[in-house]
Amino acid sequence: MLDRSLWYRLFWLFRANVIISCLAVGGGYVIIPLIKKQFIDDKRVFSFDDLMEMAAVAQSAPGAIAINMAALTGYRIAGFIGAAVSCVGSILPPLIIMSVVAICYEQLVNNPQVNAALKGMTAAIAALMINVVIDMGKNVVRNKEALGIFLMLAVFAAAFVFNVNAILLIIVSVITYTLFVRICHKDGA
Repeated sequence: MLDRSLWYRLFWLFRANVIISCLAVGGGYVIIPLIKKQFIDDKRVFSFDDLMEMAAVAQSAPGAIAINMAALTGYRIAGFIGAAVSCVGSILPPLIIMSVVAICYEQLVNNPQVNAALKGMTAAIAALMINVVIDMGKNVVRNKEALGIFLMLAVFAAAFVFNVNAILLIIVSVITYTLFVRICHKDGA
């Protein structure tokens, strides 16, 4: 892929991001399996570990994760112009859809077929999110990170069994991992 011409890469980036954007109802981490399919499984442009690193950067940067991921993947493949083309490709479908919905809002708001389609999309989003969790979990287990495996199981139990607030779980996980890394580097240095 990277040995192709710049115009080919830009066209491919635009097309891939339009497809991802059309299918990524729900945003956020729902796009990861879609990006994995387009960029890793089909074109082998980068590895799954690279995708997880980009997802971490995209989540920590300000703005929507989907747009940040589009910019990062585009930049990786075709530089600054690739990032711009990827962002346009990922913004265009929702912009068009939202414009049509705004124009037709009164006709759509009480339509039973539209409501049924939205409920079906909710089920699909849940399945995609489960896929992301499984992929991320496999990555932690594959790397044999004992603390990562423990935190993954502890956070799951705290969230689903004890109904602990997600923000609190994130903060505690970040602090725990940060302390662990600092202690390991202090001992190893």
